[in-house]
Amino acid sequence: MPSIFGIGISGLLTNQAALNTTSHNIANAGTEGYSRQRIDQNIRNPEFIGGNYFGNGVDVGRVKRIFEQTHIFEIQAASSEFMKLEAYLSQAGRVDNLLADSQNGLNESIQQFFTALQGVANDPASIPARQVLIDQANGLVTRFGTIHAQLEAQTTQINGNIDSIAKEITSLGESIASLNNQIAGAGGNPPPDLLDKRDLAITRLSELVAVKTSEQTDGAINVFIGSGQSLVVGSLSNDLVARVDTQNPKGMSLFFESGSSSIDVTENISGGELGGLITVVDEIITPAFNTLGRVAISIADSFNQQSQLGMNLNNELGSSFFTDINDSDISLRRVSNDTNNGGNAALSINIDDPSLLTDSNYTLFFQGGNYQLIDQTSNATIATFAPPGVLPDTVQVTAAGISINFLSGASVAGDSFEIRPVRNFGRDISLAVSTAEEIAAASPVRVEQGAANIGSGSVTGVSVTDTTTAQFTTTPGDLSPPLRIEFDAPPGVAGEFSIYDMSSGSPVLLAGGISGYVANQDNDMLALAGAPFNAYGYDITFNGDPQPSDTFDVNFNTNGIGDNGNVTLFSELQQQGLLDNGNSNFQQGFGRLISQIGVNTQSTSIRRDAAESILFQTKERRESLSGVNLDEEAANLIKFQQAYEASAQVINIARTLFQTIIDSVR
Repeated sequence: MPSIFGIGISGLLTNQAALNTTSHNIANAGTEGYSRQRIDQNIRNPEFIGGNYFGNGVDVGRVKRIFEQTHIFEIQAASSEFMKLEAYLSQAGRVDNLLADSQNGLNESIQQFFTALQGVANDPASIPARQVLIDQANGLVTRFGTIHAQLEAQTTQINGNIDSIAKEITSLGESIASLNNQIAGAGGNPPPDLLDKRDLAITRLSELVAVKTSEQTDGAINVFIGSGQSLVVGSLSNDLVARVDTQNPKGMSLFFESGSSSIDVTENISGGELGGLITVVDEIITPAFNTLGRVAISIADSFNQQSQLGMNLNNELGSSFFTDINDSDISLRRVSNDTNNGGNAALSINIDDPSLLTDSNYTLFFQGGNYQLIDQTSNATIATFAPPGVLPDTVQVTAAGISINFLSGASVAGDSFEIRPVRNFGRDISLAVSTAEEIAAASPVRVEQGAANIGSGSVTGVSVTDTTTAQFTTTPGDLSPPLRIEFDAPPGVAGEFSIYDMSSGSPVLLAGGISGYVANQDNDMLALAGAPFNAYGYDITFNGDPQPSDTFDVNFNTNGIGDNGNVTLFSELQQQGLLDNGNSNFQQGFGRLISQIGVNTQSTSIRRDAAESILFQTKERRESLSGVNLDEEAANLIKFQQAYEASAQVINIARTLFQTIIDSVR
């Protein structure tokens, strides 16, 4: 016959366990990741006595947590997506605010610079106007440098975050592996609290990087991150390490390390805060650096070229206005050798055509006896070529608008080089002119009509295209030779004009009987004259109806302080398509970046809000099943308390019955 005392004891112990579990639930009502627990109460096997089965009490089966695995998977996926978008938006928003600032943005500085140029064009002899231009040019250079420096600071912060996240991922991997070891060692009845702790660690991991898991038969969970890289396998974990990129000293690479092996997994990482940071560098930070550099290069190159075609207040040919875009030190810094290279090749990069530059960086590989230039944005091969035979030598990459200078040394198979043609020119640009007098506002060529001219012919333009010709360099501050253009016949009659050398003050015929002048339309006179005059580096445009004996003297524009022929051409650069293969001016080129970042930021903000809503919903679903309801637990507490007291009463009755039996046999 079952013992009433044993039945009472079983009820007492079972309800005590239930009270302990309920108390545990109440104590952890606010604990993150905690799943409420319940005990299984199992009926003891009855005993068959006298043709009947008599109950034998109750046992505690197991303490189990109330949860649904799909809820955990949903939270981990939603957490990974939300944190990726949150990290991306935080960094993209900083760049958006930096570049789109209407007061301090680059476009405003460009506009102020061109406004100052117009001031010099209006009064080229004015020293104050020229000084304003110097000040605004310095302001533009400073703005380029400030934006670049702020992007650099943001990059440094992102790299620090990537390093910290990699260390936390490693630590979480070690923690999960340790928990796997404890859970697997518990047999088929692992502690619910350890399971919760492991789920919480994996959920935190999913906030840092995309996570996938698979469960082993012993209860251990294998964890894979990114596109399937093994972080945890059973009780073993790998280290995720962030190191400076071997090609790009400003970038970070991620490696899985186990023992002596190290595998680069940067391209495979996705999701979570880490994935968001990697993506924002690729989609926002790098294009911002490169667009800033492209605009700076285009401004510097176009202004330098135009400045060298003018004349300053010192009667000297103009020099570079800004930094030379192909300065030897700058060209060298455009290439980074991979630190793992076995060869000793030294390279530099020159910019050939700023309008063909893009926001891409390139990787130059040496393999199979040839170099391959790969566009890092599209992964397309831009050029394939054999190494130069004799150094130094230059290989032009016309499609990219650059030349690769092979200076010395040689590459071995597997060597690679990071090429960043434009990234740092926002930092490198500086002002080359230092005084107001050095601004080459005037044209170096002056044309004077003869006082006795009777026709209506007139000069409508002077175009200077090359001041490195002998005509400008043989005698500084003079034309070699100065010219006189004299009309010998009216337009339409063969041999309309002749060209004379006026070096000695007396006309010396250089070419006579030149035909082709058309009255009342623009005529480029030296082009009509042909060689060698069409290679003098300048030309004069005539219009109207000149008559025989009309003369026009062409000289160096000495003391032409009131001339604005060159500074007017400076001003025209603002609207010229000098970027994006001729499709954008300076402000449009930078404006496209601002627009694209603004679109990305707005789109990410919308997606982030949606992801946040999804994450909230998934957490609510889990909470509705696994969360602690204090009202419910309070009711259970009363229920189990009463059951415990009732079981104690059963034991008391059993004691009384037992005492009665003892007393009856005394």
